Amino acid sequence: MSDEREVRGGTGSADGFLSDDDIYDQLANRRRRYALHYLKQTGEPVDLRDLAEQVAAWENEKSVDDLGSQERKRVYIALYQSHLPSMDEAGIVAYDEEAGTVELTSAIADTDVYMEVVPKEDIPWDLYYLGLSAANGTLLALAWLEVRPFTRVPGLGWGLVVLVSFALSAFVQLFYRRRMRLGDEGPPPDLAGGE
Repeated sequence: MSDEREVRGGTGSADGFLSDDDIYDQLANRRRRYALHYLKQTGEPVDLRDLAEQVAAWENEKSVDDLGSQERKRVYIALYQSHLPSMDEAGIVAYDEEAGTVELTSAIADTDVYMEVVPKEDIPWDLYYLGLSAANGTLLALAWLEVRPFTRVPGLGWGLVVLVSFALSAFVQLFYRRRMRLGDEGPPPDLAGGE
């Protein structure tokens, strides 16, 4: 995977490319992730007020209708003065300050941004697969060394056990990962992942 993407909207970098470092730098802020999540969900230009309301709702874990004026105002001002100009400069969004509209640039609109949010009681997928490999390797070694009761299952049976364990794990990870992409349905990954 390339660590740079061509920027076709916004100002972006001088050479017309948006590096992964630029993207990660912008996504280091939760409010910016929430804004990006909402913009990816809508897929079209949005009014700054609508964006600020939805971000405020997610931050305060309330519905838009239950927000107070101070909660709306605090997010609106931060987006208006700081976050959107920074994201526009990086080439992630096209922010029209006069019209009060924001939209994703083509450089980021079609990019799947995956945020691995690991709740405290869970383990990261890389460690999970390392453990699964060790467990399956041990199981196959015991069968190959003809340790009882592992001799009762034929070699092809153990191969099937290993295959099914990895296939099921991959399916679960695929489902989980789809829930953790910015722009998918529902709340942002930070909230959906139980962080």
